[in-house]
Amino acid sequence: MAAYGWGDVQLGRIPLRETFDVAEAGGDDRTLDLDGQESYPPLTRAQVIARHDGINSLTAGQIIPLTFTDKPERNGYYTVKTSSSTYTEPGDEMVTADWKVSLERVGSDAETDLQSRLTGAVRLNDFSLTGERWHAPPIGHYGYYTGATNATTMTRTGADGAITVYRGVPSGVSPRWGCAPTAYLAGRVRLTGAASQEVYGVDVPVAASGWSLTNGLVNVTQSASASFDAQAYTGGAWHSKLWNVSVAGSGGSIIGWDQATLLRNDPEMAILRLTESLNPGRATLDLTLRRGARIIEGYLQTGTAATLAAYRSTLETNTSVAASGYVTATADDADGNTFACGSARAFTAHPNGGVIKSSATSMDFWIGVVAAGGGGATLNTNPTFETDASGWTTVNATITRSNAQAKYGSWSGLLTSTAGSSPRVNSTPNSAVTAGLSYRASGWLYAPAAIASGVAVNINWYDGSNVYMSTSTNSTTPGSGAWFFMDASFTAPVGAAFANVSMWINGTPGAGVLLYGDDLRLRSAVASGDAATDLRAQYIASMPEAIYGVRR
Repeated sequence: MAAYGWGDVQLGRIPLRETFDVAEAGGDDRTLDLDGQESYPPLTRAQVIARHDGINSLTAGQIIPLTFTDKPERNGYYTVKTSSSTYTEPGDEMVTADWKVSLERVGSDAETDLQSRLTGAVRLNDFSLTGERWHAPPIGHYGYYTGATNATTMTRTGADGAITVYRGVPSGVSPRWGCAPTAYLAGRVRLTGAASQEVYGVDVPVAASGWSLTNGLVNVTQSASASFDAQAYTGGAWHSKLWNVSVAGSGGSIIGWDQATLLRNDPEMAILRLTESLNPGRATLDLTLRRGARIIEGYLQTGTAATLAAYRSTLETNTSVAASGYVTATADDADGNTFACGSARAFTAHPNGGVIKSSATSMDFWIGVVAAGGGGATLNTNPTFETDASGWTTVNATITRSNAQAKYGSWSGLLTSTAGSSPRVNSTPNSAVTAGLSYRASGWLYAPAAIASGVAVNINWYDGSNVYMSTSTNSTTPGSGAWFFMDASFTAPVGAAFANVSMWINGTPGAGVLLYGDDLRLRSAVASGDAATDLRAQYIASMPEAIYGVRR
């Protein structure tokens, strides 16, 4: 209920006071005409201006949900016919917006399907990727229908609640779904400006500073020390990572933008364009965010060829898979997440973690996070050996803490083989696991001399009585004198209840063979759909969405 006992009208995303009559007409076109007044006081001046601009930004033919407090029988979906608002500000003490809207009723949610037409094509890319066609309706939707072939589902939990993302949507199908009008806005994409006031249209002034673009999973906002702050919602909180964009390689990032404007602003998708003056010329950055996405999409342009870049503002150790279109952090951050980014076109990896394209006037990129949430959390203790060598036990080997080599911090674990086969060090105590679920073993290894028999980072499985069952192996033959990263996921076998991560020297190498290990982790595998390769595939097939109402 609104202030002063008035009811509310929610016209799409625009909240209004329900202080008026509803004029309806039947026949071929069932119309509904609304009019009312918004004023300061009791609203703030910014709220009145936002509602005035929002009414005038409604687009003819646009389908919107409409809900009433006192006239809920009129709730339903409508298309816009005409809209207008008269703004009056006679002095500093009062502001009014007298508005009118003419609508055509599509129907209630009981009789109306919303059809998402996923338009466009898979992004042209240099990696022979077909992409993954995906879609995310509002949080409160129901009855999702794609014909004879059902899409698979995953759940992402954000600041607005749990949103269902449909993966592998069949090609050529426009999904249909139902949604109560009162639930339509949950999980929407939105841009807010000063005083967290939501912007309701595109023909609306947007300040170059103080904005925030969010979908409840990703929140992009300005930073005083970087081009923007891309925040991820995981584990019940927002987590920040600063990113730079530049048209001069690493020589000078853009911090502070001259202008901002909206190119699209719908609940399912928004595009914010940022402009920066150059000397001479200018650069523009388009940031696109979609409902249900874990990634923000970027498109950087300049008038003349330059070295374009998008990269972490501070170095974060990363693994470049540029030949496959992405870069990702090699280890979890303090929040249990790892960043991921990439492009649809060939690029050079930035040392900090990011993408660079030389002698170009445009560059597409995406930035996301491999979210830990219920997966990705480290299960073993002391993965980095920074304090001591506790939490590890050996077989046919010794383990000591060493500062002769280190990937992170100043220390690593030094495995020295003794007599016997498969010298190894296992994390201890064993960690509880669930049979049938996926677990990840990863770590950095360093061999001072070549080891012909090979090395491995494995998972050992144990039953409910901590009796050994089997080992899942990820093995390689290393070179010498350089750190290398090993990472693999395995499914816990039937009967498994415990597991440990293990660094091995394969075969029977004899005594005195050395192998350093750092950041050795056993983790719950990231949920399917949020791995770096999945985010890359979802970016390649991110298709604009247009929503229509159809009779059920």
